[in-house]
Amino acid sequence: MDKKRQIVFNLNNFLLAFSKAFNTKKATFIALNIAKELNFSNEKLADICSFNLAYPLGVKALENFDFLDKANLNDELFLEISNISQKLAYNFDFSIFKKDLEDKIKDFIEKESLKEEFKTILITLFSKKLFYLELLYDETITLFIYKNLDDFTKALEFEKILQMTNEFNLYIEKESKIVQRAEVLADFFEFEHKDKEIFKIACSLINIGKLFIKNTKQNEDERRDLGMFYSYHTKIILDDILGFSDISNLASKSQERLDGSGVFALSSKDLSFKDRLIICLNLYSYFKEPKPYKKEYTHEQTIEAIRKMVDSGKIDESLVEIFSKVFEEDIK
Repeated sequence: MDKKRQIVFNLNNFLLAFSKAFNTKKATFIALNIAKELNFSNEKLADICSFNLAYPLGVKALENFDFLDKANLNDELFLEISNISQKLAYNFDFSIFKKDLEDKIKDFIEKESLKEEFKTILITLFSKKLFYLELLYDETITLFIYKNLDDFTKALEFEKILQMTNEFNLYIEKESKIVQRAEVLADFFEFEHKDKEIFKIACSLINIGKLFIKNTKQNEDERRDLGMFYSYHTKIILDDILGFSDISNLASKSQERLDGSGVFALSSKDLSFKDRLIICLNLYSYFKEPKPYKKEYTHEQTIEAIRKMVDSGKIDESLVEIFSKVFEEDIK
């Protein structure tokens, strides 16, 4: 493995971390059990697990992911298993077992347009009390996944990692240009290849904690309050990914401030140059890009807004001046 260009990577380990935000573990457990009953190959089992863990992204986005066989994404049975598994997990509460749940699920399956053989497998699975008990706990599901999948860990190029992480970025912020801006900055400061790619990947993931907050059961006001601390949830998600410690440490600093008023209360002495750079870039992108609750700022308005944070001792004045010059022409 070329450590300057590659990282140790396992797609299911990667996506299991994001399933915290997507709440897709239960659907994945159902899909894997069906696929095992149908004697899927070890490779196909790994792919159907990955597909279901990241199902909300959609097939088009998932085409950029490192599946063992991308032909599975067009396989009719593969998709049918995934769709019914997601429907079942969405329509039924498996966090508690109720006596009438089995009958309700059986009725639901009978009404679906599925082949009889497929219906029989589903009804058989959902007639087992142990199946419901295993669905109760995320920890049990995670153990089941690792126990039933072969290890397809490999060395993967940073560029391919970025293709995947940017799909999460665009899922959260459809008009995000933060990765393009990160590349401009990395080139301006002449980062070496590895540092440049890690910086871009980290920038593509700074908002992933927002996805976790969006899918919580809190009301809108409570979610808004939690949103003030999204970088904490970003760290919780990324810390579970093999080989992502540098990326997690950088991405989770995006809400820190030099005066120690950020989420982790880190102050100037705790923040590296790259930390300060990602903080400033996150702020620039926030003001510059349109949101449902705010209009898009011009470059001049954006620089003016973040300059005010210099005056209050929260970000570096020198970086703001650099941003003023390097982003004078808008990113395409």
